[in-house]
Amino acid sequence: MTDPILTDPLDAVQLDPWAVWLGGRTRQPLELPQYRRAAVLVALTREPDPRVLLTVRSTDLPTHKGQIAFPGGSLEPGETPLQAALREADEEVGLAPHLPEVLGELDDVFTPIGFHVTPVLARVPAQLNLIPTAEVAQIILPTLAELRALQVIRERRTLPDGTSVILYRYPWQGHDIWGMTARILHDLLTQGPE
Repeated sequence: MTDPILTDPLDAVQLDPWAVWLGGRTRQPLELPQYRRAAVLVALTREPDPRVLLTVRSTDLPTHKGQIAFPGGSLEPGETPLQAALREADEEVGLAPHLPEVLGELDDVFTPIGFHVTPVLARVPAQLNLIPTAEVAQIILPTLAELRALQVIRERRTLPDGTSVILYRYPWQGHDIWGMTARILHDLLTQGPE
């Protein structure tokens, strides 16, 4: 007789160390009605040292040219952050919406240019057949161990309203991971399971 704990997909997700971590913390939402709503998919591969799915944005785009980003974008009317994150990942890198095992939402973040972003944490298969679209110049998949081993660069900035914030930068294999992407990664790398 097989052990039902190991064969029940719901239990497998609940036993995932990232799901346990997420379930043991209080999510910090934001209320920013004047900001544009967006969502990103924070996809970690299902393997001992997970890789995180990141994109290098095309230099042909009108904004954020060449920046490292999670797949994501603005919410369409009536769309939830989860729906937007899955749709955008499909549109940007061909990640079929049924593949991610969604674990939940991370703390909301905002950008200085007026976006209120909800990161959606999910696990994806280790072997992925991803195809970047015109928005994406390259797909990169650094492991969490590689990112944790980096010398993170911290910069203190003052926002237009006078608030002082710390920004992070992760220089990885010739790429400069910074901004909102680095802020979300920093939380995962410093607070998430080893």
